[in-house]
Amino acid sequence: MSTYLIASGIICFAAFAQSVSGFGFALVAVPPLAVTLDPQTAVVTASMISLAMTSATAVGERRHIQWPATRALTFSAILGMPLGLVALNLLPDGVLTGVIAVVTLACTALVWRGWRMPATPFRVGLAGAASGLLLTATATNGPPLVAVLQAMGLDPRQFRATISAVFALGGIVGAIGFAITGELDSHAAGYIAVGLLAAALGGWAGNHAFGRINATQFRRIILGALVVSSTVALARAVTLAT
Repeated sequence: MSTYLIASGIICFAAFAQSVSGFGFALVAVPPLAVTLDPQTAVVTASMISLAMTSATAVGERRHIQWPATRALTFSAILGMPLGLVALNLLPDGVLTGVIAVVTLACTALVWRGWRMPATPFRVGLAGAASGLLLTATATNGPPLVAVLQAMGLDPRQFRATISAVFALGGIVGAIGFAITGELDSHAAGYIAVGLLAAALGGWAGNHAFGRINATQFRRIILGALVVSSTVALARAVTLAT
């Protein structure tokens, strides 16, 4: 029961952070979940809850979705997903926890610096493939998509709608992959069910807090928390490896 409570608290805070700052549910949730649960369950749980959240946003903002970019990124993401599933299934817990920590730290640095890359067809495909691999291996698939969609010059509503649509469509395919490989089992389903309630509460609180909180300062706090949680996960990985 204690792990359910801890996981619910982590997920609630991650949903609150995303509602206020506009990014990072998986970045916030996965490293501490990987330490609290096991890495595989953490990735599947965060991915499924993120799928529910992004699907709701995509449906609500569907008029602003840029479908050419959505189709290109989703197709290339699907190509990268099998490699992520292989990593999720083959890597030992300690190694996978370390990979999650390192990827999260790298993604945090990219978000912190506002990294962008030119949106050429090759780079769009590369960003999508990297996103798919990261989704099924670590659930932290946002930064490549953020970079390429920012480079496309979308306005805020188009950006939010389009990235949510890519997350949702990719998440559906990822969920099928988790089911096929046996990662989406009854153990993970329990944490997903509890986590959905926690995410709804955190999202509701974040939406009400939005506008009352200095978003810039809060974003810095979240990024700092990401560094701390990733460092803890990396230390846990070292402990498991020794």
